[in-house]
Amino acid sequence: MIAGQLALLAEPAAEPLESTHDQTARALEVEETQTYLNDDLTIQSGLIAGEVPKEDERVLLDGHEIETETRKVTRRVASEWVADVDGEGWILAEQTHTSDLEHEPDWPFNDFSRYAGPEIAPVRLKPWEFVRTQRDEGREWTVEMVTQESNLDDVSIEWGHGALKSKATDADVGAALTTFWNDVHIRLVIYASGYLAIWEPEEMKPELLGRFIHEEIVPIATFEDEPEVEEDETNQATLEDERVEA
Repeated sequence: MIAGQLALLAEPAAEPLESTHDQTARALEVEETQTYLNDDLTIQSGLIAGEVPKEDERVLLDGHEIETETRKVTRRVASEWVADVDGEGWILAEQTHTSDLEHEPDWPFNDFSRYAGPEIAPVRLKPWEFVRTQRDEGREWTVEMVTQESNLDDVSIEWGHGALKSKATDADVGAALTTFWNDVHIRLVIYASGYLAIWEPEEMKPELLGRFIHEEIVPIATFEDEPEVEEDETNQATLEDERVEA
């Protein structure tokens, strides 16, 4: 499964990423660089490693008394990534640890900002807009899960037969679906938080994954904290929905 948080650069980097290692645990390994669309799009992939904060708890025995001591330490971690930094300016990576510094993006995006140059920030995605694109492009697609938030205390999750296409076009929290894109069946889940996971195909070459993100995911990304679902004038119950409800 391919999964991660999408982040955008404030502006595209001047050059593609290069492998970098320093005297600490911080390192960027560019394993593959592919260009296509007449060399207008450069997709890179690899590994990033660095140190992240961790709380270490020790149990101390003093006679019959037990005390605990908590101290902050660092540990080394690594994560896979795929990116187009000098074109659209995006990075998809597993966001694993929060930053100790206020206003600094979580790891590994705080380290990416050192390598790519421009400021980097995780973004939110619009699941409903992604679903509407599949419909409007006339693609073959099915829905497995629809998550909507009617208010701060009420989030509904519909699975299986209850996950209607007509509801998915207004999914403001997340949606899981399968779509036929570029002659490939893509089975994925997409959340407004900026998280994207692809189950099928199990292995996806970086250049194909990069093209999918470039064409389908970046257009639905936003820096807005709480993007509102736009009214969908073309939304109506499909024949499939009617059969399910019957």
